[in-house]
Amino acid sequence: MRIYYDTEFLDDGRTIDLISIGMVAEDGRELYAVSSQFDQGAVRRNGWLMANVWPSLPILKNPPGQRGTDRIDVTDPDVHPRAQIARMVEHFILDTPDPQLWAYYSAYDHVALAQLWGPMINLPAGIPMQSDDIVTLAKLAGLTPADLPKQADGHHNAIADARHNRVMADYIDAHAARTTLTN
Repeated sequence: MRIYYDTEFLDDGRTIDLISIGMVAEDGRELYAVSSQFDQGAVRRNGWLMANVWPSLPILKNPPGQRGTDRIDVTDPDVHPRAQIARMVEHFILDTPDPQLWAYYSAYDHVALAQLWGPMINLPAGIPMQSDDIVTLAKLAGLTPADLPKQADGHHNAIADARHNRVMADYIDAHAARTTLTN
């Protein structure tokens, strides 16, 4: 069974620090988690992350007139320490029969996911060692990323992106089925 997922992360060229992860299984189950442990200061110094990812996170804003910096709301039910996210993701994947991980431009997403357990050798038994790529699936079906359905809203929110990954994969599968029937 396919699990569509997306991660948001801080990438400094040496490490990938997980910010959030969203997963959607074909049976309708969903998982969304935001790390309480990513480097919020580094995210604040990254213009792209501040403009695109930060607004979709559960933020604790300062009251008007009070100085300080907005921060992740660690009391939000979606916010968890990395070790807890690792357990949540492990259970989600292992509760899925014959799990296949699918992501859009999946390389960094897979590294961000795998690093929940440390080095690749620490992946728990049953966690796939690779993620399939929706862009590659599109190419094999004769489509380009520009041919795929556009996401209306929620860009760079991991659960919204994971849901849209499923929409794109379903579109590609339907296109491939139509193409096969006409050939």
